Amino acid sequence: MEDLKRAVSAPFKKNLASFLSEKDFEFSLAFDLKWFSPRTASKVKVLALGMGILSLKEGQLSPGFDVETVRLPHSFKPAEDFLQRLEGLASSGSSKKPSSEGSSKAFGSLDFEQILEFISAGTHLNKQTLASEINSMQDQLSYMVDIRVVALIVARKFGCDIESIFEKVAGAVLGTPDCVR
Repeated sequence: MEDLKRAVSAPFKKNLASFLSEKDFEFSLAFDLKWFSPRTASKVKVLALGMGILSLKEGQLSPGFDVETVRLPHSFKPAEDFLQRLEGLASSGSSKKPSSEGSSKAFGSLDFEQILEFISAGTHLNKQTLASEINSMQDQLSYMVDIRVVALIVARKFGCDIESIFEKVAGAVLGTPDCVR
């Protein structure tokens, strides 16, 4: 999580800004810092939004933390497996439950990105808007609810039928293959 905060804080520090457009943020990660490909920079942004590290309001990204408190070593560069570890954190909803992530994959569960895609298709809202809503609700819930559950709550808020994914998400969150409502 610390590497994610460092990576997210870097574009804001480099540009001496508290807000950045999505394009400027991705451009900074991909071309200014040369840390990621443009596609990977976009994935980092989406996952950071989903994890509450970034928030999106009126087309502007802002960090969900004080960037001045993040120490960015001079030679810092995210590890090569940065995105895989980041996706693992997002799909597990918490770094405290690594064993449930492994078992959730065995149950054919959906990771956060897949849930976001499903909701986007069902509501015709873009993923950034949904991630911002999820981030906002997760903040209201003091980050005490798994991000996948918060995503389902937001989906229902926008009238998305979640019946087809509910069991998979519930099984993954609870760590059981059979979820009874």
